[in-house]
Amino acid sequence: MSEDVIGRINGDLGVIQRAMGLHLSFGKGMLRFGIVLALTAVGAAVVSLLMENDWLQVVPFAAIMVLVPVGLFLRFQRTPNVSHEINLQVLVSVVIYAVVWIAACGYTLATFLSDTIGAARTAALYATSIGILLVFTLMLVRSALRSRERYYCLGLAISTLLAGMLLPVVNPHYSYPIAHCLMAVGYLTGVAIQWVQLRDGVANRAAN
Repeated sequence: MSEDVIGRINGDLGVIQRAMGLHLSFGKGMLRFGIVLALTAVGAAVVSLLMENDWLQVVPFAAIMVLVPVGLFLRFQRTPNVSHEINLQVLVSVVIYAVVWIAACGYTLATFLSDTIGAARTAALYATSIGILLVFTLMLVRSALRSRERYYCLGLAISTLLAGMLLPVVNPHYSYPIAHCLMAVGYLTGVAIQWVQLRDGVANRAAN
């Protein structure tokens, strides 16, 4: 049997195992990744609370958006044959953080500029922020329903859903700390989901 045929068989076997829940592309390393992101988000929330100027509260987020992708890129460059699903999870995790932060900016702008831009534009800013969060919540749920390996998207969806519910009603000064905290909740929920998946995968392999 040729090496090409063996390679195709191994690839097909991997697909079947993932479909049956016997194999997952991610491992405990992704759990550590989620925990690190959650701790980083909590740290950013604390820094935001200590900032006197509301606009300086964006600094922790800006640092995260620069350092996390660069750090992950350097890390994955040293890891051969990284799964597409792992790369996708890293990308989605960072993008959703940006989405929640953008929504927080929208609410903050709508509050502080309401007297200047008028009621109609203020309402449009609120509606845009809510719409962004709603669209990404639906996208995350849809992605989770399509693939077992993307159940972590349900954790991120909790972040966007809670952001849509809480950000409009909290004091604008706390919009950014709340946004960071909500992302920490989403990341930890994703970690819990993947931990259960890994545990069940070990149990299934043992049973077989």
